[in-house]
Amino acid sequence: MAANVIICPWCQSEIIQEPGEEPDKFCPVCDNELSGYRTLSIGLGDEEPSEDEEESEDDALYGRRGIGDLSEDLEGLDLDRDDDLRSKDEALLRYEDTVEAILDEQEFVPECPQCREYMIETGTQVVQTASFVPKRPERLHGGAILEAPFSMTLYMCPSCFTMSYALSEEDRTRIGERLSQEPEADRK
Repeated sequence: MAANVIICPWCQSEIIQEPGEEPDKFCPVCDNELSGYRTLSIGLGDEEPSEDEEESEDDALYGRRGIGDLSEDLEGLDLDRDDDLRSKDEALLRYEDTVEAILDEQEFVPECPQCREYMIETGTQVVQTASFVPKRPERLHGGAILEAPFSMTLYMCPSCFTMSYALSEEDRTRIGERLSQEPEADRK
């Protein structure tokens, strides 16, 4: 009977398992776990074992049981709750499909500053003169950078529900024109 070699999935060390010796649960090099789906076991014998032998050796090595034991495991489970989870998954999939369709319709799709998901456009807000006090820098000789009324497009993140605002295209143009004018003092 030939020795088995287990390769540690973490440090890639080859750990030789002698026949009849119980397999290590932890890597002697890096002390990480060796069992379960992360482990690759390679036999170093001259002959190829049959598939049945491979499966039974793997099952014994990793403590797996056969399919016949599955009914015993399922008896204690409440499978009716699975329908509730399935309906929640379906609702989440419909939510994601709807968000994707809305994003496809948008001309501008900003990223959320919090979680980097794409934001959906939720509407436009018009800011009136009574609810806005403009900044009037000296450079503009008492003129405002932005005069009310102006409109903003509201965006909402469908993942973290952060709200974001962007000035409307026409108001951006107005600001660009206002800030690109030469001040009165510079013209003389």
